[in-house]
Amino acid sequence: MAVRNPLFGDIYRLIYYSNGSSRKHISKELDLSLPTVTNYLQQLMSEGLVYIDGTHDSTGGRKPNAYTIVPTAGFAIGIDITKHHCNVVLVDLAESIIDSDRTRIPFSDTDEYYAGVARTIENILDRNNINRHKLLGVGVSLPVIMAEDQKHITYAKVIDISYDSYDRMAKFIKYPFLIYNDANSAGLAEWWATRQAEPAVYLALNPSIGGATINGKDISAGNNNRASEFGHVTIVPGGRRCYCGRKGCVDAYCSETMLTGFTDGNLETFFEELPNNPGFQDVLNSYLYHLSLIVNTLRICYDCDIIIGGNVGAYLDQYIDVLKEKAIRLNPFETEADYIRPCQYKKSASAVGAALYFVKNYVDDM
Repeated sequence: MAVRNPLFGDIYRLIYYSNGSSRKHISKELDLSLPTVTNYLQQLMSEGLVYIDGTHDSTGGRKPNAYTIVPTAGFAIGIDITKHHCNVVLVDLAESIIDSDRTRIPFSDTDEYYAGVARTIENILDRNNINRHKLLGVGVSLPVIMAEDQKHITYAKVIDISYDSYDRMAKFIKYPFLIYNDANSAGLAEWWATRQAEPAVYLALNPSIGGATINGKDISAGNNNRASEFGHVTIVPGGRRCYCGRKGCVDAYCSETMLTGFTDGNLETFFEELPNNPGFQDVLNSYLYHLSLIVNTLRICYDCDIIIGGNVGAYLDQYIDVLKEKAIRLNPFETEADYIRPCQYKKSASAVGAALYFVKNYVDDM
Protein backbone atom coordinates (compact mmCIF):
# COMPACT_ATOMS: atom_id res chain seq x y z
CA MET A 1 0.00 0.00 0.00
CA ALA A 2 1.28 3.46 -0.90
CA VAL A 3 2.31 5.72 1.95
CA ARG A 4 -0.49 8.17 2.68
CA ASN A 5 -0.22 11.80 3.55
CA PRO A 6 -1.04 12.26 7.27
CA LEU A 7 -3.92 14.54 6.27
CA PHE A 8 -5.70 11.50 4.87
CA GLY A 9 -5.92 10.03 8.36
CA ASP A 10 -6.63 13.37 10.01
CA ILE A 11 -9.69 13.92 7.84
CA TYR A 12 -10.89 10.35 8.29
CA ARG A 13 -10.57 10.58 12.09
CA LEU A 14 -12.40 13.89 12.20
CA ILE A 15 -15.28 12.40 10.22
CA TYR A 16 -15.22 9.26 12.37
CA TYR A 17 -15.20 10.86 15.80
CA SER A 18 -17.66 13.60 14.74
CA ASN A 19 -20.13 10.99 13.48
CA GLY A 20 -20.06 12.72 10.10
CA SER A 21 -18.87 16.09 8.89
CA SER A 22 -19.09 18.60 6.02
CA ARG A 23 -16.30 19.95 3.83
CA LYS A 24 -16.59 23.35 5.47
CA HIS A 25 -16.39 21.89 8.98
CA ILE A 26 -13.33 19.81 8.06
CA SER A 27 -11.68 22.85 6.47
CA LYS A 28 -12.24 24.93 9.58
CA GLU A 29 -11.24 22.28 12.13
CA LEU A 30 -8.03 21.27 10.33
CA ASP A 31 -7.20 24.68 8.88
CA LEU A 32 -7.16 23.38 5.32
CA SER A 33 -8.32 24.91 2.07
CA LEU A 34 -11.58 23.63 0.60
CA PRO A 35 -9.84 22.29 -2.57
CA THR A 36 -7.42 20.30 -0.37
CA VAL A 37 -10.29 18.88 1.65
CA THR A 38 -12.18 18.00 -1.52
CA ASN A 39 -9.16 16.15 -2.92
CA TYR A 40 -8.78 14.00 0.19
CA LEU A 41 -12.50 13.33 0.43
CA GLN A 42 -12.44 12.04 -3.13
CA GLN A 43 -9.55 9.72 -2.20
CA LEU A 44 -11.40 8.47 0.87
CA MET A 45 -14.51 7.79 -1.20
CA SER A 46 -12.55 6.04 -3.96
CA GLU A 47 -11.09 3.67 -1.35
CA GLY A 48 -14.54 2.94 0.05
CA LEU A 49 -13.85 4.53 3.42
CA VAL A 50 -16.38 7.38 3.43
CA TYR A 51 -19.55 8.24 1.57
CA ILE A 52 -22.05 11.08 1.30
CA ASP A 53 -24.93 10.46 3.68
CA GLY A 54 -27.51 13.21 3.23
CA THR A 55 -26.82 16.84 4.04
CA HIS A 56 -26.09 18.99 7.07
CA ASP A 57 -28.28 21.89 8.11
CA SER A 58 -27.40 25.16 6.42
CA THR A 59 -27.55 28.75 7.62
CA GLY A 60 -28.50 29.77 4.10
CA GLY A 61 -28.05 28.64 0.53
CA ARG A 62 -27.32 25.10 -0.58
CA LYS A 63 -27.09 22.51 2.21
CA PRO A 64 -23.56 21.02 2.53
CA ASN A 65 -23.00 17.31 1.95
CA ALA A 66 -22.56 15.17 5.04
CA TYR A 67 -19.60 12.82 4.79
CA THR A 68 -19.58 9.78 7.03
CA ILE A 69 -17.58 6.59 7.35
CA VAL A 70 -18.47 3.36 5.56
CA PRO A 71 -19.20 1.03 8.51
CA THR A 72 -18.57 -2.13 6.49
CA ALA A 73 -15.05 -1.12 5.46
CA GLY A 74 -13.81 -3.12 8.43
CA PHE A 75 -14.96 -5.54 11.10
CA ALA A 76 -13.68 -6.90 14.39
CA ILE A 77 -14.52 -9.87 16.58
CA GLY A 78 -14.85 -9.56 20.35
CA ILE A 79 -14.89 -12.55 22.69
CA ASP A 80 -15.81 -12.34 26.37
CA ILE A 81 -14.79 -15.47 28.26
CA THR A 82 -16.13 -15.91 31.78
CA LYS A 83 -16.22 -18.81 34.18
CA HIS A 84 -19.51 -20.09 32.76
CA HIS A 85 -20.11 -18.34 29.42
CA CYS A 86 -18.47 -17.53 26.12
CA ASN A 87 -19.90 -14.53 24.27
CA VAL A 88 -18.69 -13.78 20.73
CA VAL A 89 -19.72 -10.62 18.85
CA LEU A 90 -19.05 -9.28 15.36
CA VAL A 91 -18.95 -5.48 15.14
CA ASP A 92 -18.42 -3.06 12.27
CA LEU A 93 -16.57 0.26 12.27
CA ALA A 94 -19.67 2.03 13.57
CA GLU A 95 -19.57 -0.27 16.64
CA SER A 96 -22.86 -1.89 15.62
CA ILE A 97 -23.22 -5.51 16.68
CA ILE A 98 -23.75 -7.37 13.41
CA ASP A 99 -24.08 -10.80 14.99
CA SER A 100 -23.42 -12.56 18.28
CA ASP A 101 -23.20 -16.01 19.78
CA ARG A 102 -23.55 -16.49 23.55
CA THR A 103 -23.05 -20.00 24.88
CA ARG A 104 -23.29 -21.26 28.44
CA ILE A 105 -20.16 -23.38 28.70
CA PRO A 106 -17.76 -23.83 31.63
CA PHE A 107 -14.35 -22.35 30.89
CA SER A 108 -11.62 -24.91 30.36
CA ASP A 109 -8.01 -24.03 29.66
CA THR A 110 -7.74 -26.75 27.03
CA ASP A 111 -7.13 -27.12 23.31
CA GLU A 112 -10.67 -28.44 22.95
CA TYR A 113 -12.16 -25.25 24.43
CA TYR A 114 -10.02 -22.91 22.29
CA ALA A 115 -10.76 -24.94 19.17
CA GLY A 116 -14.46 -24.47 19.91
CA VAL A 117 -13.98 -20.70 20.23
CA ALA A 118 -12.19 -20.66 16.87
CA ARG A 119 -15.06 -22.58 15.25
CA THR A 120 -17.54 -20.03 16.60
CA ILE A 121 -15.47 -17.22 15.06
CA GLU A 122 -15.53 -18.91 11.66
CA ASN A 123 -19.25 -19.64 11.92
CA ILE A 124 -20.08 -15.98 12.59
CA LEU A 125 -17.87 -14.80 9.75
CA ASP A 126 -19.34 -17.36 7.35
CA ARG A 127 -22.99 -16.68 8.08
CA ASN A 128 -22.43 -12.94 7.62
CA ASN A 129 -20.33 -13.36 4.45
CA ILE A 130 -17.45 -11.36 5.88
CA ASN A 131 -14.41 -10.93 3.65
CA ARG A 132 -11.53 -12.08 5.86
CA HIS A 133 -9.34 -9.29 4.49
CA LYS A 134 -11.69 -6.83 6.19
CA LEU A 135 -11.31 -8.47 9.60
CA LEU A 136 -9.16 -6.13 11.68
CA GLY A 137 -8.58 -8.60 14.48
CA VAL A 138 -9.99 -10.55 17.40
CA GLY A 139 -10.08 -9.13 20.93
CA VAL A 140 -10.41 -11.62 23.78
CA SER A 141 -11.78 -10.33 27.08
CA LEU A 142 -10.83 -12.24 30.24
CA PRO A 143 -11.17 -11.56 34.00
CA VAL A 144 -7.37 -11.37 34.35
CA ILE A 145 -4.63 -8.76 34.52
CA MET A 146 -2.52 -8.55 31.38
CA ALA A 147 1.02 -7.40 30.69
CA GLU A 148 1.44 -4.35 28.47
CA ASP A 149 1.88 -6.49 25.35
CA GLN A 150 -1.67 -7.88 25.86
CA LYS A 151 -0.29 -11.39 25.39
CA HIS A 152 0.97 -12.43 28.80
CA ILE A 153 -1.28 -12.91 31.82
CA THR A 154 0.23 -11.57 35.04
CA TYR A 155 -2.60 -12.31 37.49
CA ALA A 156 -5.53 -14.72 37.33
CA LYS A 157 -7.71 -15.80 40.25
CA VAL A 158 -11.28 -15.68 38.93
CA ILE A 159 -10.76 -18.40 36.32
CA ASP A 160 -8.22 -21.21 36.25
CA ILE A 161 -6.04 -20.26 33.30
CA SER A 162 -2.35 -20.71 32.58
CA TYR A 163 -0.19 -17.65 32.09
CA ASP A 164 0.91 -18.80 28.61
CA SER A 165 -2.61 -19.25 27.24
CA TYR A 166 -2.07 -16.71 24.46
CA ASP A 167 0.30 -19.09 22.69
CA ARG A 168 -2.16 -21.93 23.08
CA MET A 169 -5.04 -19.87 21.71
CA ALA A 170 -2.83 -18.84 18.79
CA LYS A 171 -2.82 -22.43 17.56
CA PHE A 172 -6.52 -22.07 16.75
CA ILE A 173 -7.27 -18.36 16.23
CA LYS A 174 -5.72 -17.64 12.83
CA TYR A 175 -6.30 -13.89 12.85
CA PRO A 176 -4.43 -11.13 14.71
CA PHE A 177 -5.67 -11.22 18.29
CA LEU A 178 -4.86 -9.82 21.71
CA ILE A 179 -6.17 -10.39 25.24
CA TYR A 180 -7.68 -7.59 27.32
CA ASN A 181 -8.97 -7.21 30.85
CA ASP A 182 -12.76 -7.60 30.88
CA ALA A 183 -13.56 -4.44 32.88
CA ASN A 184 -11.21 -2.27 30.81
CA SER A 185 -12.89 -3.61 27.67
CA ALA A 186 -16.33 -2.75 29.02
CA GLY A 187 -15.12 0.73 29.93
CA LEU A 188 -13.90 1.29 26.38
CA ALA A 189 -17.27 0.17 24.99
CA GLU A 190 -18.99 2.61 27.35
CA TRP A 191 -16.88 5.51 26.10
CA TRP A 192 -17.58 4.52 22.51
CA ALA A 193 -21.32 4.57 23.21
CA THR A 194 -21.29 8.10 24.65
CA ARG A 195 -18.14 9.76 23.19
CA GLN A 196 -17.86 11.55 26.53
CA ALA A 197 -14.97 14.01 26.51
CA GLU A 198 -14.72 14.32 30.30
CA PRO A 199 -12.94 11.65 32.38
CA ALA A 200 -15.11 8.98 33.98
CA VAL A 201 -14.79 5.85 36.09
CA TYR A 202 -16.52 2.63 35.06
CA LEU A 203 -17.41 0.18 37.83
CA ALA A 204 -18.07 -3.34 36.56
CA LEU A 205 -20.36 -5.37 38.84
CA ASN A 206 -19.89 -8.95 37.69
CA PRO A 207 -19.10 -12.24 39.45
CA SER A 208 -15.90 -10.39 40.26
CA ILE A 209 -15.59 -6.61 40.55
CA GLY A 210 -13.44 -4.63 38.16
CA GLY A 211 -13.31 -1.20 36.68
CA ALA A 212 -11.79 1.19 34.20
CA THR A 213 -10.58 4.77 34.37
CA ILE A 214 -11.60 6.47 31.14
CA ASN A 215 -9.80 9.56 29.94
CA GLY A 216 -11.08 10.54 26.54
CA LYS A 217 -11.03 7.41 24.42
CA ASP A 218 -8.11 5.98 26.38
CA ILE A 219 -8.16 3.59 29.33
CA SER A 220 -5.60 4.35 32.03
CA ALA A 221 -3.68 1.16 32.74
CA GLY A 222 -1.35 2.29 35.51
CA ASN A 223 2.34 1.51 35.95
CA ASN A 224 1.76 -2.23 36.26
CA ASN A 225 -1.40 -2.60 34.17
CA ARG A 226 -3.37 -2.99 37.42
CA ALA A 227 -5.18 0.35 37.51
CA SER A 228 -8.87 0.35 38.50
CA GLU A 229 -8.90 -3.01 40.26
CA PHE A 230 -11.63 -1.55 42.46
CA GLY A 231 -12.79 -4.95 43.64
CA HIS A 232 -9.85 -5.09 46.03
CA VAL A 233 -10.38 -1.76 47.74
CA THR A 234 -11.10 -2.44 51.44
CA ILE A 235 -14.49 -1.08 52.50
CA VAL A 236 -15.07 -3.20 55.65
CA PRO A 237 -11.78 -3.74 57.53
CA GLY A 238 -11.68 -7.29 58.88
CA GLY A 239 -14.92 -8.13 57.06
CA ARG A 240 -15.84 -10.96 54.71
CA ARG A 241 -13.03 -12.87 53.07
CA CYS A 242 -12.42 -12.10 49.41
CA TYR A 243 -11.22 -14.64 46.86
CA CYS A 244 -7.88 -12.79 46.86
CA GLY A 245 -7.34 -13.96 50.44
CA ARG A 246 -7.84 -10.58 52.14
CA LYS A 247 -10.84 -9.48 54.15
CA GLY A 248 -13.32 -6.68 53.56
CA CYS A 249 -12.75 -6.12 49.83
CA VAL A 250 -15.45 -4.60 47.65
CA ASP A 251 -15.61 -7.92 45.81
CA ALA A 252 -16.78 -9.67 48.97
CA TYR A 253 -19.80 -7.34 49.23
CA CYS A 254 -20.68 -6.15 45.72
CA SER A 255 -20.02 -9.06 43.39
CA GLU A 256 -22.93 -10.41 41.38
CA THR A 257 -22.93 -13.54 43.54
CA MET A 258 -24.18 -11.50 46.51
CA LEU A 259 -27.51 -11.45 44.66
CA THR A 260 -27.48 -14.58 42.54
CA GLY A 261 -26.64 -16.73 45.53
CA PHE A 262 -30.37 -16.58 46.35
CA THR A 263 -31.57 -17.62 42.89
CA ASP A 264 -29.26 -20.47 41.86
CA GLY A 265 -27.01 -18.12 39.93
CA ASN A 266 -29.77 -16.37 37.97
CA LEU A 267 -29.53 -12.58 38.20
CA GLU A 268 -32.64 -11.98 36.10
CA THR A 269 -34.71 -14.09 38.49
CA PHE A 270 -33.49 -12.05 41.46
CA PHE A 271 -34.69 -8.78 39.95
CA GLU A 272 -37.94 -10.31 38.66
CA GLU A 273 -38.87 -11.52 42.16
CA LEU A 274 -37.48 -8.46 43.95
CA PRO A 275 -40.68 -6.31 43.98
CA ASN A 276 -42.67 -8.99 45.84
CA ASN A 277 -39.92 -10.43 48.01
CA PRO A 278 -39.09 -8.48 51.21
CA GLY A 279 -36.07 -10.67 51.82
CA PHE A 280 -34.61 -9.81 48.43
CA GLN A 281 -35.36 -6.15 49.10
CA ASP A 282 -33.28 -6.31 52.30
CA VAL A 283 -30.47 -8.01 50.37
CA LEU A 284 -30.49 -5.31 47.69
CA ASN A 285 -30.59 -2.55 50.31
CA SER A 286 -27.47 -3.97 51.94
CA TYR A 287 -25.86 -4.42 48.55
CA LEU A 288 -26.53 -0.80 47.58
CA TYR A 289 -25.17 0.44 50.91
CA HIS A 290 -21.86 -1.33 50.35
CA LEU A 291 -21.86 -0.21 46.73
CA SER A 292 -22.28 3.39 47.92
CA LEU A 293 -19.08 3.03 49.98
CA ILE A 294 -16.91 2.31 46.95
CA VAL A 295 -18.81 4.79 44.77
CA ASN A 296 -18.15 7.56 47.28
CA THR A 297 -14.49 6.56 47.52
CA LEU A 298 -14.14 6.72 43.75
CA ARG A 299 -15.86 10.11 43.63
CA ILE A 300 -13.54 11.49 46.30
CA CYS A 301 -10.46 10.09 44.57
CA TYR A 302 -11.28 10.88 40.93
CA ASP A 303 -13.85 13.71 41.11
CA CYS A 304 -15.59 12.56 37.92
CA ASP A 305 -18.69 10.67 36.79
CA ILE A 306 -19.11 7.13 38.12
CA ILE A 307 -20.72 4.73 35.64
CA ILE A 308 -22.38 1.67 37.18
CA GLY A 309 -21.96 -1.22 34.76
CA GLY A 310 -21.45 -4.94 34.49
CA ASN A 311 -24.15 -7.58 34.86
CA VAL A 312 -25.67 -6.01 37.97
CA GLY A 313 -25.38 -2.49 36.59
CA ALA A 314 -27.62 -3.50 33.69
CA TYR A 315 -30.49 -3.94 36.19
CA LEU A 316 -29.95 -0.91 38.40
CA ASP A 317 -31.57 1.87 36.34
CA GLN A 318 -34.67 1.99 38.53
CA TYR A 319 -32.63 1.75 41.73
CA ILE A 320 -30.02 4.36 40.83
CA ASP A 321 -31.78 7.04 42.92
CA VAL A 322 -31.54 4.83 46.00
CA LEU A 323 -27.83 4.43 45.38
CA LYS A 324 -27.47 8.19 44.94
CA GLU A 325 -29.21 8.82 48.28
CA LYS A 326 -26.87 6.45 50.08
CA ALA A 327 -23.74 7.79 48.38
CA ILE A 328 -24.49 11.46 48.95
CA ARG A 329 -24.80 10.93 52.71
CA LEU A 330 -21.11 9.98 52.69
CA ASN A 331 -19.90 12.88 50.58
CA PRO A 332 -18.70 15.97 52.49
CA PHE A 333 -18.53 18.21 49.41
CA GLU A 334 -21.78 17.72 47.51
CA THR A 335 -25.53 17.59 48.06
CA GLU A 336 -26.47 15.90 44.78
CA ALA A 337 -25.17 12.66 43.29
CA ASP A 338 -25.90 13.24 39.63
CA TYR A 339 -22.37 12.06 38.92
CA ILE A 340 -23.66 8.49 39.37
CA ARG A 341 -25.19 7.11 36.19
CA PRO A 342 -26.16 3.71 34.81
CA CYS A 343 -24.24 2.16 31.94
CA GLN A 344 -25.31 2.45 28.31
CA TYR A 345 -24.29 -1.11 27.39
CA LYS A 346 -26.59 -3.52 29.19
CA LYS A 347 -25.21 -6.62 27.47
CA SER A 348 -21.98 -7.74 25.81
CA ALA A 349 -20.01 -4.67 26.94
CA SER A 350 -16.75 -6.57 27.49
CA ALA A 351 -17.01 -8.46 24.20
CA VAL A 352 -17.79 -5.28 22.25
CA GLY A 353 -14.98 -3.40 23.99
CA ALA A 354 -12.47 -6.14 23.19
CA ALA A 355 -13.40 -5.81 19.52
CA LEU A 356 -13.26 -2.01 19.64
CA TYR A 357 -9.58 -2.04 20.58
CA PHE A 358 -8.93 -3.13 17.00
CA VAL A 359 -11.36 -0.56 15.59
CA LYS A 360 -9.68 2.16 17.67
CA ASN A 361 -6.22 1.15 16.44
CA TYR A 362 -7.45 1.05 12.84
CA VAL A 363 -8.92 4.55 13.05
CA ASP A 364 -6.02 6.07 14.98
CA ASP A 365 -3.41 4.51 12.67
CA MET A 366 -5.20 5.48 9.44
